[in-house]
Amino acid sequence: MKKLFSLVALTLASFGALAQGTINFANAAGGGLNAPDFDTDGTTKLAGAGFIAQLYAGAVGTAWDSLTALTPTAVFATGLNAGYFFGGSVVVTGVPGGSAAAAQVRVWNSAFATWDAAWAAYQAGNPTAKVGVSGWNGTGLPTTTLTTPPLRSPGVGLDPNLVGLTSFHLYSVPEPSTIALGVLGAAALLLRRRK
Repeated sequence: MKKLFSLVALTLASFGALAQGTINFANAAGGGLNAPDFDTDGTTKLAGAGFIAQLYAGAVGTAWDSLTALTPTAVFATGLNAGYFFGGSVVVTGVPGGSAAAAQVRVWNSAFATWDAAWAAYQAGNPTAKVGVSGWNGTGLPTTTLTTPPLRSPGVGLDPNLVGLTSFHLYSVPEPSTIALGVLGAAALLLRRRK
């Protein structure tokens, strides 16, 4: 009986493994994928371990806040490859090979251990939190998801690239001193206009 139970468990586990596809988690690859990521100024490419990228994915139609965080995370390259991360093959759980997935690339500064921590700090107005999401313009919630090409089935071909991924930059909450200077400048303009 134990042998039969073990055999059934192994069979179910092997079918579960088949229900997972893989994708190449990188923002630069052959086939024209060239989507570097930038700091808050929109021109400085992210570089080094100061920034973390992570792929969030699920079945097509999954809401952005229900996507699953996939591992491993990736840090950004330096030098000529600044702005790019190369996370390698990532298993998209719950989405079988040959099927497309809904995906988001989320990036944050490594002062925060996780995306959730960085996002919570950003929403709370912490000026040290820098966050970015593929397809997000920094306002409202980052609801935009990317539909991936069909995922690779285990042992068949090469991992597909994140085709359709575009460059984006990080957003941060302005520091209080920046806000104060803006208010002071606006007040000066109003006073000048009155004269």
